[in-house]
Amino acid sequence: AQIAPEVAALVGCAVAPGVGAALYTSPVRPGQSVAIYGCGGVGLSAVLGAALSGAAQIIAVDPQPDRQQAARALGATHAFTPEAALDGIRALTGGRGADIIFEAVGAPAVQEAAFRAVRPGGALTLVGLAPMGTPTNLPGAEIVRRELTIHGSYYGSVNAHRDFPMLVDLFQAGRLPLDRLVTRTWRQHEINEAYADMLAGSGARSVIVF
Repeated sequence: AQIAPEVAALVGCAVAPGVGAALYTSPVRPGQSVAIYGCGGVGLSAVLGAALSGAAQIIAVDPQPDRQQAARALGATHAFTPEAALDGIRALTGGRGADIIFEAVGAPAVQEAAFRAVRPGGALTLVGLAPMGTPTNLPGAEIVRRELTIHGSYYGSVNAHRDFPMLVDLFQAGRLPLDRLVTRTWRQHEINEAYADMLAGSGARSVIVF
């Protein structure tokens, strides 16, 4: 079966890191509470992966209202700004924190904020790639006392030959609405505007159409 090129292009960049993190790196189980910090293409793909896996609560965290709205449209049950996220997550989970948190920004400050919202015995999964050499302060004593797991997720632990066909099959079966990640398409001559749009944090995922 055919798949539109602008949808297929997402599978290898955004979808694999995000969905893969929720399926493979830190597998989400039905009924769990999950939070996603950062709702660009990768974070929204983690929302899709959490929904596919049957998470009961999918909590999106992003400063942009349009990205919060996009996360809700893709399966998030709640959405917060970063400033309200910690209190909001604790209120939704009886004060405990989320079972699994996916950080999809790659910023040390965001990683540290996400760490504080994980429940005892839970997992923080770092999907965003921080610049080389940047330190993140995750206190060792707290990791031990709260029995937390920190996962690094590089490309969602995905095996391209095995998993790309599966992701396409899930899309074609209507279980993974990848087409809804595309908020705008650009022509090749508009690439400078597309980059400016990306750097401004607008929308979910833009695709250059040749």
